[in-house]
Amino acid sequence: MKHIFLFLLCFLSFLTKSQTSDTFSSSYITATNAWTGDTASFYVTTDGWLQLDDLYEQGNASLQLPVNYNKNMEWELDVQLYFNSSNANNVRLYVLSSGENIDPDETHYYVQVGHNDDNISLYSVKGTATAKRLIKGRLGLLDKEDVEVNVKLRLENGTHWKLYSRLSDETSYRLEGDTILKQVVIPPSGTFKINCRYSKTRSYHFAFDNLLITGDSIDMADTMPPCITAIEAISDSILRFTFDEPIESSAASCSIDEMGPVSIKTVSANANQLLVITPDTMINGKDYTLCWENLTDLSGNVLVDNCLQFTFSLEEIPPTPDNPEIGNPNEEDHGVTFSVKPFDIVFNEILPDPHTGGSEYIELYNRSGGDLRADSLSIAIRKIDGSLATIYPLSGLEVTIVKDSYLVLTKDKEGVLMHYDTPTPELIRSVKLPTLANTSSTVVLLNHHTKEVIDEISYSHKWHNAFVSDSKGFALERIDPESTTQDQRNWATAAAEAGHGTPGFQNTQYGVIKDGPQTSIEIPVFSPENNCWNLAYHTDQSGYSCRIMVFDPAGRQVAILKNHELIGQKGSLFWDGKGNGGKKLSAGLYILYAEIYHPSGVIYRSKKAFSYF
Repeated sequence: MKHIFLFLLCFLSFLTKSQTSDTFSSSYITATNAWTGDTASFYVTTDGWLQLDDLYEQGNASLQLPVNYNKNMEWELDVQLYFNSSNANNVRLYVLSSGENIDPDETHYYVQVGHNDDNISLYSVKGTATAKRLIKGRLGLLDKEDVEVNVKLRLENGTHWKLYSRLSDETSYRLEGDTILKQVVIPPSGTFKINCRYSKTRSYHFAFDNLLITGDSIDMADTMPPCITAIEAISDSILRFTFDEPIESSAASCSIDEMGPVSIKTVSANANQLLVITPDTMINGKDYTLCWENLTDLSGNVLVDNCLQFTFSLEEIPPTPDNPEIGNPNEEDHGVTFSVKPFDIVFNEILPDPHTGGSEYIELYNRSGGDLRADSLSIAIRKIDGSLATIYPLSGLEVTIVKDSYLVLTKDKEGVLMHYDTPTPELIRSVKLPTLANTSSTVVLLNHHTKEVIDEISYSHKWHNAFVSDSKGFALERIDPESTTQDQRNWATAAAEAGHGTPGFQNTQYGVIKDGPQTSIEIPVFSPENNCWNLAYHTDQSGYSCRIMVFDPAGRQVAILKNHELIGQKGSLFWDGKGNGGKKLSAGLYILYAEIYHPSGVIYRSKKAFSYF
């Protein structure tokens, strides 16, 4: 974890405000709010997303909540579409509506996410008349096969509508457009409705998160300046500032006494964080004064307390003395080579965002064909300017990495073992390491003596499977150790069957099936040794997820074996033989129904009869 050396509180004046929110942290749709509608067509994923799941039937599915209205409102929601939207496949978010279409004189207002124009727009529709587009968003915004976007709509004074969006890779909101409507009738209450419109092949490709609806009894015009809530030391030359709201920094500047101007970079998906990169390294225990100029929020309010004093503090940087016991780095001793050359050892698996209470880890793989010593290696983070931050040598690690084997580096071995089962815990070692950023960073493996780069990876959380909405606890695995490290196609999310991580043993996504059989799954086979049923499978590429159910001869679903779990390229899935009620099924003939699907849209379906005993 990063070392926080200054934390500031903002003192805000609170308005009388009504609020509706849902982060879908519970496994039940109605746990936080009284959702009604087609609840059987939605479920909450283990990653906390509300996902459509309508068994590949074309149609509409909706959920709605009761909401109180007034003339100042704000609606916000994360929307993820695993497809390129169209007029037939899109989402409508009804913001002013009774939720019913009975009254022909009622006007409904909704935001449509998705269109043949690949944009986000605000519409109104009266009764059964043709909908009218009030705000036409940017063309081509959603022209992607997988897109995650935060949609924000504001109503000010009952007349002024403003529509904003922020893609997952954008650091600030963009105004899609605004309009003034003077004849809007705002009832005291109504519903917020999520309406998914889809064809058969898109009936599970919608997901939602972080709903927030607010309304104030007084003017919502933002007059509050932004406030710094925390400052964090990332390294001896990088500070991270967190603010209480999204920030506009395009015209901003920053300086530190004795150093002068510093660089500014946006980093947060919520647009409320900035990196400050200093031209010189800061010194532990030294006092500094930092001043901002022209830093504002999205409403143009300028940061008031723009100068602050702080004492720089970063966790102790490990020393890098020469180790006299290593000897000549080009020597060989008993078949073990001290001189590691580029790509002899490669990054094979990386966990930058561990479970709560867990520990980050980096897995190395020896592909050289010989045994190699680890104590000639170092790990470092490459900074934005291309230079290396603090170098962490492994000189005290007297370990030999056997050929075609692994070494797992972590700050806390127990923090890894408590979350991942591994047959080789002895390959996991606790050492001092740089902190890995959750979203993206560049990690470098060095020969500590020759200073050669052995391997380097600039990873990103976007490398995870498209169905992974929250990568906490999910490791990225290298598919082919012989292929290029920096090729995104050579990395995939570790499969669920291994707990989403394989520290110290072969990756679930290992290898590339080029000429082998196509994707398939076998019927369950009982294993007396494990007292469970095994389902062998293989796929034609990495990145697949699966949903597997069992039906009786009458067509009734009696068991769910796997529910949208990520799988590897080859392996076995296990079933305890129990049905939906937690009891063993009666002996007889059953039908296994499996769906194995890929973010690219490829779907493999299988129905096979099998005998259960």
